[in-house]
Amino acid sequence: MRRLLPQRVAVRRSPRLAASAPTTIPPSPLSEAILRKYAADRRASADHFPWIARVSPALCLSSEVEGAGDSRSEFWHLRRGEESGAKLRFRGKTGDMLHFEGARGAERRVRAVRAADGEVEHYEGEQGAERCVRAEFANGMVQHYEGEGDAERMVRAEFADGMVLYYEGERGAERRVRAEYPDGEEWYYEGERDAERLVRKELADGVVHYEGEQDAERMVRAEFADGMVLYYEGERGVERRVRAEYPDG
Repeated sequence: MRRLLPQRVAVRRSPRLAASAPTTIPPSPLSEAILRKYAADRRASADHFPWIARVSPALCLSSEVEGAGDSRSEFWHLRRGEESGAKLRFRGKTGDMLHFEGARGAERRVRAVRAADGEVEHYEGEQGAERCVRAEFANGMVQHYEGEGDAERMVRAEFADGMVLYYEGERGAERRVRAEYPDGEEWYYEGERDAERLVRKELADGVVHYEGEQDAERMVRAEFADGMVLYYEGERGVERRVRAEYPDG
């Protein structure tokens, strides 16, 4: 903070002042946008608030601490002179943090950061109607959600390796319906949550069809782009070709 904010303040100083008192920072207000950006940074610290107040007494940051020890929680606010302004950040006793945007009295939750695993949840919507739209995980996975608050359902999960899974169904009953892989393959599924079974693979050179329950799906038909169709029988892993149909009959 001491390395970032002085640079912004310095541009407001005249060359004469800078030359005559290079170690003196005049009371020049910081913008609300700059203070909000700082409060949203995970590296921000309330230890810098006294310095910010000296630099920008008309508009600065303040903290409000409740409880102590394991029950300690802390709110950060904008402060205009002696008046407490909009709520910016809340840190609970577990270390989890909530970030807010909006004017005083209409603050809306925009982000939640979990201390235990680093998961970050992003929210949209007005105060009291915020809904989670995205969750980012430390392993690179990103989950996307749709629906109103408290009824958000996962519709897509993106993985660091490029795989994307698509889901349908209400919250708590989302079922996987499709998987896309970096090489262009698409796998399709049917069935309820935790019992989804592979029914089709769409590949660069054709389509493969499957039957059977989850983890026991067996290939029954392969359709090629040139019109050839192969039929199979047998259990998973030991399917044998039993018939072939060619475009010429």
